Amino acid sequence: MIEQPAFGRRLRQVRVQRGMSQSELANAEVSASYVSLVESGRRLPNDMLAELFARRLDVPLENLTAPQDPAEHRSRRLDLTGRLLVARALRKDGDLEAAAEQLRGLEAEAAGHSDEDVLWESSWELATVLHSLGHLEEQQRVLVTLLDNVLTQEAPRLAARVGAALAENLRRQGRPGEAVRSAEAAVAVTVTLPPASPERVAALVALLAAYTDSSEPANAVTLAGTLEALAEEIPARQLRGRVYWALGGAWFLAGEPERAVSLHDRAFACLRPEADLPAWARLCLTSAVLRLENDPSDAAAEAAGALLRRARQALELVGRPGDLRELMLGEAQLALREEKADEVLALTSRVLESAGELPLPERGTCLLVAARAHVLAGDLPAAQSGYRLAAQAMEQAGAYRKSAQAWRELSELLAGGAPGV
Repeated sequence: MIEQPAFGRRLRQVRVQRGMSQSELANAEVSASYVSLVESGRRLPNDMLAELFARRLDVPLENLTAPQDPAEHRSRRLDLTGRLLVARALRKDGDLEAAAEQLRGLEAEAAGHSDEDVLWESSWELATVLHSLGHLEEQQRVLVTLLDNVLTQEAPRLAARVGAALAENLRRQGRPGEAVRSAEAAVAVTVTLPPASPERVAALVALLAAYTDSSEPANAVTLAGTLEALAEEIPARQLRGRVYWALGGAWFLAGEPERAVSLHDRAFACLRPEADLPAWARLCLTSAVLRLENDPSDAAAEAAGALLRRARQALELVGRPGDLRELMLGEAQLALREEKADEVLALTSRVLESAGELPLPERGTCLLVAARAHVLAGDLPAAQSGYRLAAQAMEQAGAYRKSAQAWRELSELLAGGAPGV
């Protein structure tokens, strides 16, 4: 006899163990969405389909239809929950690799409708740990899987949380266009939530950051107005700080550095290093780089230098490899402002030679800074090559505003003038 949700739980468990997707199990007879409904317990298959699933999975039908033992399920669920708590303790103690390994095992085992909440919690915890480790591609896979989870699809708060995290992931990978689409989808599912709810605010922040990274000033300014009106209604100080952080980035893009700096000052007042040192350090780094890129004054360079020194002190303790690489690039931009060409070229070479593939926007920025240093040093052939490579990398990444800037500076160099940096 076929009973739900026990049948769906066993079907999913065996399918995952076989390494088979829902589409592969469905084949031509049924749709992948129907398999998903069966696995979630929301559809009861007839005997013919149950036998078909058993044959595909190469198991006796009885393995899928045997009555569920409540005591056995309770014991298994307690075991899964206990292992999730162990993973959280490892994360809290800073042993992120061990926590990730524990959570990967949970992700594979906690399958089936009756364990769906444990699966969701373990997958979300794994995504968070992978973010801290800087394993962006694996984190993206986990988040995409979470978006397809039945619980996520049925709960706007969960869908918004996962969508915003995916947008941030794609942004960090240098894929601003995809980040915009993910963040827009996250915002869309929050329309029924209160305007200042944490999930809606986080989705709006993710979208504003994506607009800023993709150089969409009109969209960024429009959304910034909406967020700024909400800011003081947000009770959570850390989240309010992230709002001011994103707002500052938008106003730097819009060409209003004084307003942007004021908003970043508010962000620093909310984001305390003792509460979240990595986030505070990244705010120091981001604010420093934006000041260097958008404010030519000596005061901006001096403030950026102080922020970069604070960022280095923190990131040497808690930073990921990507954070330290971005820090070196920020220090290279400061050295360029100080006309220290040799220091700039040494730092940009270290960034370009660092382990792992650079995201295209970061690579483009690094090549652009190096090209400007070559101009400063009088090596015009190297500068010309650097400008071309920088413009191509920016264009490929979808950062068209910065790509146009690199082409413009190259044109000015070829015309015999000094590029207007």
